[in-house]
Amino acid sequence: MKKYILQFTSIITLVLIFSQTTAQSFEGMIEFKKETLTDTTNYVYFVKGYLVRIDEIGTKSHKAEGTFLIDMDQKTMKTLNHERKLYMDQPTPPSPTMKGTCTVKKGEVKNLQGYKCVEYIVTNTEENTQISYWLADGKFSFFEKLLHQLNRKDKSSIYFLQIPALKNTFPMLSVQQNMDGKEQMRLEVTKITKKEIDPTVFDLPKDYNKFEN
Repeated sequence: MKKYILQFTSIITLVLIFSQTTAQSFEGMIEFKKETLTDTTNYVYFVKGYLVRIDEIGTKSHKAEGTFLIDMDQKTMKTLNHERKLYMDQPTPPSPTMKGTCTVKKGEVKNLQGYKCVEYIVTNTEENTQISYWLADGKFSFFEKLLHQLNRKDKSSIYFLQIPALKNTFPMLSVQQNMDGKEQMRLEVTKITKKEIDPTVFDLPKDYNKFEN
């Protein structure tokens, strides 16, 4: 009887741990900017469970001018054009390719946006590229899944997925450089807000029409 009680207690403990981990998955808004040699673009992520909305914010309008609606459970994506009130189904593109291989090494630690961030430096000499990521571990389980669904061709996304310790992490800052040290691109979180997101944020507006080729 005592053995049965111990086994039952262990099962309950595992269930509680799993429930707490699930409950702690990040929900909220992440605002960030992308700086290249020629341009700066601002974005906002809305995250709720398996749903993600990505807004591209206009430089002059300061409003969402383009939107991605992503359902990582159903593996669906839609792009929205707010000016023309159109939407389009967006299939997941083929997995991107990479020349050569990446090496990963751990760097320094610093605090960004209230999170302790560990630096991981990913280097690919054949592509003449090195990217430093400062990763925060805050139950950001959505991000790795999101990148796999988007299958973006940019090196920032591809190299991130080469990091062994990326589970549940999010890059608060990433800096892409040539091997000579010249910066090419910077992605930086400007604000992060934990909050409950209204599920209607992820709904397709009723007055939008489907774009047909």
